Formats: sequence, structure tokens, C-alpha cells
Amino acid sequence: MNETDSSLGDQFSDFLDSVGLENLTDDYREHKHEADEALERAFDGDTEQLATVPELAEVDRVNSHRSGDDVLVPVVAVVFSGAGEPRLGRVWEITGEILRTVHPVFSGTFVRHIDVQFAYADSDETTPIFRRITASQGLTESFVTDPTVDIADLRARVEAGDDGDDGVPPVNWQRFDAGSPAGSGAYAGPAPIRDVARRSDSVVAQCVSNDFFVTYGAGTGTF
Repeated sequence: MNETDSSLGDQFSDFLDSVGLENLTDDYREHKHEADEALERAFDGDTEQLATVPELAEVDRVNSHRSGDDVLVPVVAVVFSGAGEPRLGRVWEITGEILRTVHPVFSGTFVRHIDVQFAYADSDETTPIFRRITASQGLTESFVTDPTVDIADLRARVEAGDDGDDGVPPVNWQRFDAGSPAGSGAYAGPAPIRDVARRSDSVVAQCVSNDFFVTYGAGTGTF
């Protein structure tokens, strides 16, 4: 793959490989490519209010299963193009489509939860706002496989299950500090949504500090 065709994450993983640190990054790039292609199809013609199609920005390893396999948190980044609070109805439409699309990509792996991270500018167009919705594997499974569970049910279950601990799913549209490892959730390193927002064609991109750089947590970010 040409360097111009490589994503930032691919180039970073290739660099680690070149210096002998490939053991720090299990290769989930195939999952990323499969998920991103599926998201492109899912959101084809349905990018209302979005700066770009949602993308699988990162796959974090948050633990080791007793079997020895990784326990994963796929992180999907969603950037709104304009400023001001987005409609929650639209937020949940997007979240539901993401869960339906990303869940099958990780069949056969151990997923703790799917983390959907959102970015948009405040109404004054001066401050970036980052929020997240997370759903456990069990909750996602029921939503994806049970035809009686719709988006309204998903939303109600996330709202009811959010106990205020942002590291434990579900988390309901909670604002967080995307630049702080402590605020990024249950895994190390800044949240990937900030870098995705910074390079997007959106109002929020203008609000994100230009001197921000992505720091990948050793052994957590996998591409």
C-alpha cells in the first residue's frame, strides 16, 4: 500500500513493526477496513448533519480473556458538520445504525462494549464538545438480533443502565474530555474522536487546537 493510501493508524503500526515493537499492536486493521467499508454502505445517502461517514477510529484492548484472547472496545467516531446541540433523535438513529453495522465485524472476538464518540462545536462555534454513547455486548446483541427491540428500546435501556461510571457500559450521551487519558474512558490514551474531528471538514475542526497530536497508548490502540 502506498504511503498516500495509508491511514495514519496504518503508518503508525507499520512504524512499530519496523522498529521491532509489533508485539505491542495486534493487527485489527482488517477489522477496521471491513467496518469502514460497511459503514460507508450503511450511511450511503444518509449523512444528514454529518461532516463525514462515521469511521472505526480505533480498536482498544482493555483486558485479556481467560482464554488468552484480547477483550476489545471498538471505538467509532462521529463528527457533526455544524454547530449547536444535535437532535437526540438523529443521534440515536446514527448510534443504532453503527451498532448494527459494527457488531457483525467483531463476531468471534470478545467485545466488552462498542464506544460511539461524537464531536460537534458549541452554538458559539468556539468550543469543541465531545460526547459518547456506549453499549455492552449483551445490549448490542439484543438490539441487533431481536426484531422486537427498536431504537427507542435501545435508548431506554442505555438511559436506565447508565450508573454514572463512564468506564462501565452503558453510557448515555455523556460529555467527556477527549484530550485527557483520564477522561477518555476505560482505556489509555486520548480519545480518537479529537483527532478525527481535527482533520474533518466541520465547524468543530476549527475549535480543536492545532497543536494537538495523537498519543497512542502502548498496547491499547491497535492501528
